Amino acid sequence: MKPNNYLIYPTVTCWDEPPRARHQVAHELKKDGDVYFVEKNRTGMPRVEVRLAEPGIYVVTPYFPVNYKVRYRTPGLNELYHRWLLTKIKALGPQFDLVICFDYTAPAIHSFFKNVIFYCADDNVGFGKFNPFFINRYHTRTERLVAEKARLCIVTSDYMQGKINKYNPATHVVPLGAPSLIYHGARPPRPREGTPVLGLVGYLDSNLDYPLLESLLQEFIVHFIGPVSPANRERLGRFPHARFLGVKTGEALYEALQEVDVCIAPYDEAVINKGATPNKLWLYLAMGKPAVVTNIPNIRSWKFPEGTVYKCANEEFVETCRRAYQEDTDALSQQRLGLSQSNSWEERVKTIKNLYFGQPA
Repeated sequence: MKPNNYLIYPTVTCWDEPPRARHQVAHELKKDGDVYFVEKNRTGMPRVEVRLAEPGIYVVTPYFPVNYKVRYRTPGLNELYHRWLLTKIKALGPQFDLVICFDYTAPAIHSFFKNVIFYCADDNVGFGKFNPFFINRYHTRTERLVAEKARLCIVTSDYMQGKINKYNPATHVVPLGAPSLIYHGARPPRPREGTPVLGLVGYLDSNLDYPLLESLLQEFIVHFIGPVSPANRERLGRFPHARFLGVKTGEALYEALQEVDVCIAPYDEAVINKGATPNKLWLYLAMGKPAVVTNIPNIRSWKFPEGTVYKCANEEFVETCRRAYQEDTDALSQQRLGLSQSNSWEERVKTIKNLYFGQPA
């Protein structure tokens, strides 16, 4: 039986960054074939470079004269870019058994491939710092066209199903998943001594509640694992308990999380994406760590065994972190590991494949 070839088409993401859904899907798909993962474009003369990032994963890096933040917001130019890039990808040679498109601005993909899954994890239209009405109208149209012609649409929340199902009835909710860790250094909860350590994985971006982070830093050491802007580093770095560990992946990420007592996801509900669900929550469970998460709308119906995940209002976040730290046990850690295994990315991708191959050609 010949190996499969898969194309993942996100173009506003790099491969070497904290893992998001598209990275996790790539890692699962490579188990039975080769994955071609398309990055966001770098600025430069038009060309495409391909590198083997790891066994089974080829990273496709496009270069284009216009920065991607301008490019994907510019009608005409964005269409030109996608048609140029998709032509280059077709010329690479592989026949792709499945194409998973994370890019809501790329309806041109349907002119090149007839086996497309549209994977929509967030409410992308109107989300960001620069959203004039004409750009929102343009992105509403492109998202509709990507969804309408897809063989299957995958969303991660009930909110997004309500939105995308209007464009394509073959829309299914498949929640984000826990990574299937190949990691042999897992240890039971650390002895309770000294100042408790909180851990936050991901971007220090506008989704987070910064006054709450400042309150946490007055009582806890906080390890920030991921990219941080100079402004946010300056704002939080004035607290002696702030530790900026930078971007970490693989074994380095897992080792960093071993030094954490409680993992957190403190969102600002006033600005968080309406379709968002916390991808980092599943990573925390896969490490056996207690997770304290803002009870955002898309997870309010999610049920977890007591002592595994703590959903709370931000007004209760500091006290909930204290409680999660005090209540943690090895038995609860093992229970979290079990939760992650039954909600793994391996299971999520199996579900997506079963949904796709059950669709008419």
